[in-house]
Amino acid sequence: MTVNFNILKGNISWNALIHQLNSDILLRHILMRGNVDTVDLQLSYCEDTGKGKILNKDNQLIGNFSTYF
Repeated sequence: MTVNFNILKGNISWNALIHQLNSDILLRHILMRGNVDTVDLQLSYCEDTGKGKILNKDNQLIGNFSTYF
């Protein structure tokens, strides 16, 4: 599956091919490519829409991601 990541700060976006959707894999991609200023991130994901949110420690939206099969 392909995951499209979007980080609001700096308008950073990229696609990544992954074989398993879980928070560890998503966080690794975000921390490596997202230029985020914290490692304390929370992810939410809706299986029905295939879309997720990336939140910082203050529960503020800093980005989003979506999956494509």
